[in-house]
Amino acid sequence: MPVGVKRKYTINSLDRGLRILLILGENGGPLGVNEVSRRLDIDKSTTHRIMSTLCGQGFVEQDSETRKYMLGLRVIEVAALKLRSIRLLKVARSAIQELMSQSRETVHLAVQAEGEVMYLDSEQYAGVITVNTTIGGRAPVHSSAVGKALLCGLSAEEVDRILAIKGLQRFTEKTIVDPRQFYQHLQQSRERGYGLDDEETDLGVRCLAAPVLDHRGGVVAAVGISGPTQRMQFDRIPILAHLVKECASKISRQLGFVGDNAEASKAEASADESSAQLPGRKGRENRAWRDARTANGTLVL
Repeated sequence: MPVGVKRKYTINSLDRGLRILLILGENGGPLGVNEVSRRLDIDKSTTHRIMSTLCGQGFVEQDSETRKYMLGLRVIEVAALKLRSIRLLKVARSAIQELMSQSRETVHLAVQAEGEVMYLDSEQYAGVITVNTTIGGRAPVHSSAVGKALLCGLSAEEVDRILAIKGLQRFTEKTIVDPRQFYQHLQQSRERGYGLDDEETDLGVRCLAAPVLDHRGGVVAAVGISGPTQRMQFDRIPILAHLVKECASKISRQLGFVGDNAEASKAEASADESSAQLPGRKGRENRAWRDARTANGTLVL
């Protein structure tokens, strides 16, 4: 329930119908009346009447052989109407398609929802080995690149509040679970303008993401690139980081954000040139980005 909405007036039958839709959706497969009534803690006859009503409107379907119930196509229709109404998706669609073509990796658009990442859109790269993103799916903020990019737009107090509830769960041996180390990592993400998931959520998968800003300069979404580590090696990171930040900037401008792009580009170029002289990974990465440009300024991936 959205913050600030009081649960004062509730229509029990409607509430139960909506809960049935959630149960069927979260289950991932058909359920019988007995199981649904057990989860709702109401009698079978009431459950059956509600299910029949939902079936009549197309929100639920019943398998003619098993007699079990599943979500109906009407749910997709309503969801599609909502998605089309979201301006963010409208303006981001062409940008993420272009980023997928440029990077030749899977690209996704995500927002923060209840302290988690929720994927709004995705362009899957049709390669031999791909990383799939489920639209509407959730991911943790602390281990995903899009999550880190979204956290970059929050105050320290807001980040504290999310982590206090969600924690720093370990998914792989590379997941950052120490709070102090995580905050340092998050500050590095802010400074370089993108978040990095270095096999922190799934082994063998590396991701980059940059924040998308609205007309007030607030972070409203993140656009990310995900791919297998054998393709997304560290010498490609500077190139892909540039592309994903460029994509995020393009979407931000379409949302009304007006920033000093010339100064930002100048500062980024200066930082890249300076760090290219440094030893270690950062220097190698930035030299790779500098050397990836051809004479006419295009990228060679």
